Amino acid sequence: MASHATNNGTSSGPQPSAPQALPLGLAAAALFLYMLWGANPVAAKLALTRIPPIGLAGLRFGLAALCLGLWCWYRREPLRPSRGELSPLAINGLMFTAQIATFHLGVAWSSGNHAAVLVNAFPIFVAVVAHFWLVHERLGWAKALGIAIGFAGVVVVFFDRWGNEPARMIRGDLVLILSAAILGFQNTYFKDVVGRISPYKIVFAQMVMCLPPYFAYSIAFEGLLGSRPDAIALGALAYQGIIIGAFSFSAWAVILRRVPVSKLSVFAFSSPLWGVVFSYLVLGEPATAQLLLGMGLVAAGIAIAARA
Repeated sequence: MASHATNNGTSSGPQPSAPQALPLGLAAAALFLYMLWGANPVAAKLALTRIPPIGLAGLRFGLAALCLGLWCWYRREPLRPSRGELSPLAINGLMFTAQIATFHLGVAWSSGNHAAVLVNAFPIFVAVVAHFWLVHERLGWAKALGIAIGFAGVVVVFFDRWGNEPARMIRGDLVLILSAAILGFQNTYFKDVVGRISPYKIVFAQMVMCLPPYFAYSIAFEGLLGSRPDAIALGALAYQGIIIGAFSFSAWAVILRRVPVSKLSVFAFSSPLWGVVFSYLVLGEPATAQLLLGMGLVAAGIAIAARA
């Protein structure tokens, strides 16, 4: 697993004139992408055993930018932005840089299953932000109920191990919630920008923007150059860079041009489920009753809010 408007809540991008049914092919593609994103915290956790958090983010998106750049060169897809595109691309890139950094730090400090639930609660934040930002995505009582249920799930997961785990893990959960909130803002902004700018330009620009600060920080403060990744860490890095970074981000951008972000968010209920399952199977992390309850609330909240 990723919309600018004026302050009065009107969107400057194109908006659908009436609700439309989501085509089956797009629905299947969205569900598949959410499954991939559900496994992303698990891959990050594996890579973080040998690579520092911000350094991993830099390596991940350096690889992703290389793959996407080669693909666009092969397809003759222009990536150089025009002067009028620089400002929205810069704003989106700053949000992206902050979101990925907080995600990697949160995963490093917390656990894979908590990361899978907390970060993948971002559609709840999308629904809230879209209400104020996108004129055709207002909150009704049903969507508000879904948001309340989803936030209740976040609270339940956050307090899953309260008083039983080191403060570092609690701090990790807080950073993951912050990462989900930033992702909610970015997805809403992204929805508007992608109607006016090529999705490939947006995705490539945000990847390139994040590389200098990530590498500079990691080399200076994390000792990135001294890292010695093993085969598992390299495989996890490849999954994050190629499958998640290059493929899924671009596919998501293309899908967002065709349907409202709220219609796609209904499938986000599956990401926390996949994340907890993969964390159990791959990392051996326990699925406590409180974690499962919180996961179920988040999934239900996302589904209700997105269908409303």
